[in-house]
Parts: sequence; structure tokens; C-alpha cells
Amino acid sequence: GRGWRYCDLCSVYQPPDAVHCPECNVCVEGYDHHCPWMGTCIGKKNFTSFMVFNLTWLFYLLYAIIWVTFVGRTFYGTGAMMEDSDSSGDE
Repeated sequence: GRGWRYCDLCSVYQPPDAVHCPECNVCVEGYDHHCPWMGTCIGKKNFTSFMVFNLTWLFYLLYAIIWVTFVGRTFYGTGAMMEDSDSSGDE
């Protein structure tokens, strides 16, 4: 495999699985990608935080869809129910 190598941009020795991130201008061990939503590089040390971040917004998205679909209908009714109530007031 690859051994440690010198990064001319950071002036440090990189571990075998490190890559220099042009966005952050640092070498990241276990580099996966640069995440614009977290504003940092995703690598070996913060991959768990990245997964928690993704699961959190996915659960929130699911919660919002359920809320709008089921709970919103309970409180505000459907369009057909609202039309029925409007037509009954005209008589």
C-alpha cells in the first residue's frame, strides 16, 4: 500500500489514507468529501457526526411529512370539507 507522504500545501506528512481538501486547505485522514451543509470535510474522525447529522434531518423530514399529511388534515380539514362548509353558509 501507500506509505506516508509529504503534502507541499500543508507542509506536513500525510497518513496513507489522507487527502488534501482544496476547500478547507487542510489534509484530512480518511477523507470522504467536503460537506457544504456542515461546512467541513468529512473524514475518519467526524464520519459518525456526519451520519448523525444526516439521520437527524431525515427524521425531521419524515416528521414534517407526517405532520402535514395526517395532523394538518385533522386540524384544517381537506379542501372538499372546506368547500362544503362554505356552500352551507350561503343558504
